[in-house]
Order: sequence, then structure tokens, then C-alpha cells
Amino acid sequence: MEKTATPPAPLRRVPFPVWALAACLLFAAVGVAVLDDYGVVRDEETQRNVGHAALDYLLGKGDALPINLNRFYTSVFETGLALAERLLGLDDSRSAYLARHLLTHIFFLLGGFFCSLLAYRLFDSRLLALFALLLFLLHPRLYG
Repeated sequence: MEKTATPPAPLRRVPFPVWALAACLLFAAVGVAVLDDYGVVRDEETQRNVGHAALDYLLGKGDALPINLNRFYTSVFETGLALAERLLGLDDSRSAYLARHLLTHIFFLLGGFFCSLLAYRLFDSRLLALFALLLFLLHPRLYG
């Protein structure tokens, strides 16, 4: 009779969220390592301006509510990035864009973490949940 491979007892006692968090931290390290390799996309300056205009309006510094020309999503995420940029005191555009890319990557990893928790809850399998996490994190359209 063949025995199936099971992980050692100490590894089985580690809760699944710890495994998912460890995988996300590994991908965070990779993201930080390649942070300088990404350029600025065509609409990033426009989105940054929308976030700052919305933040100015919320803080009472703006004259009118900025109109986001894209009607399919709001400027909530952009406003959060603008707020983080101001809280960090980033004045030059290079450090502002690097911070935006880092915060977007962290938000992406947070989504992957919760995707894995959902998969773990749905399938009750660590292996399938980690596979779902890897599919999420390695998907080129989502990562880009």
C-alpha cells in the first residue's frame, strides 16, 4: 500500500493565512526589486491630477468637484494615492510615481491575499488556495 505525501507535522499546524501572507511578502519583495523598471503610462499624469483635484475638493481647497471623464470608475483610489503622496511629503514627480506604483502593488497583493482566503474558504484546500493565489499573482494583465 502506497503512502501519500503529507507535510511534516510542524508545517501542518501553521494556519493557511500565514502561508498566503508569506507568499504575498515574497511577491512584495519581487515588486520592490523591480519598482524602478516600470515607466509612466500615458494616462498616469491625468489620473494623478484627478486624484489631487478630488482631494483638494474634499479638503475644501478646490472650487468645484472635478469631473472624471471616465464614467466607469470613480476617483476613490486616485484620491487615496494623492492623500498618501501628500502625507509622505513627496514633491518631485519621480518619487511620487514610484510611491504610486508601490502602493498600487501593495493593493494588488492585498487583493491576492483575500483571493486566496476566499479560495481556501470555498475549496477547504490549502493546495488549491495557494494555486489560486499564484494564478492571481502571476496573471500578466492583473500584475501590469
